[in-house]
Amino acid sequence: MSEMTQTQTQTLEQTLNKTDLGHIIFEYRKVFFGVIAAILMAVMGYTMWKQSQQSHTESISVKVFEFQSKTWAGAKEGKVAIPELLKVFKDLDSEVKNAPIMVPLALEMGKFLFEKGSFSEAEEILSQVSTEHPVSLFFLNSQRAVILEKLNKIPEAIGVLEKLAKDKDSIMMAKLNLELGRLNLLNGEKGKAQTHFDYVLSTFPNDEYAKLAKLYLAKMAQ
Repeated sequence: MSEMTQTQTQTLEQTLNKTDLGHIIFEYRKVFFGVIAAILMAVMGYTMWKQSQQSHTESISVKVFEFQSKTWAGAKEGKVAIPELLKVFKDLDSEVKNAPIMVPLALEMGKFLFEKGSFSEAEEILSQVSTEHPVSLFFLNSQRAVILEKLNKIPEAIGVLEKLAKDKDSIMMAKLNLELGRLNLLNGEKGKAQTHFDYVLSTFPNDEYAKLAKLYLAKMAQ
């Protein structure tokens, strides 16, 4: 060890030995500095991970925007045919189709196709989008149920709404149960229909949907 290094070590030891904590740090300096290095590495790693996540999110947003500004805008203008719209959408990565910012776009496409009478195509798009947000999930599946009814797929429409009704975080439970009652009535399941109508009346007696439930029950009693 050189004289300079010995002097630096002695100076460090003398400084740290002035306190009990300093003495402990000096005695276990290898462990101490090893822990500091590990903490610094962890902080750097977390920072890099956050930057990577942000970059990934931005990449998804860019892909959604490109689809919206090119394919979807072209479809609305009549420049992109519906089969091409479906193909491009289907070829998108699942992360892009399931991005939160895709939900309003999917609802817009579903409405567009519904109004054109392209019910199967609307269902194909909406069925590929998933979300865990209760409000977004409600609107997605409510629109799907309407389209499935138009396709005369009543049991499938009931299944979509039943999943919503079973989720404790679902919104507009009065409307959900009224629709389930109505669809079950169409499906010939009068017992199930009455259960849903009774639920609306007993749970939401002052809701506008309770009045409709009462009308359905009165019609069933005739």
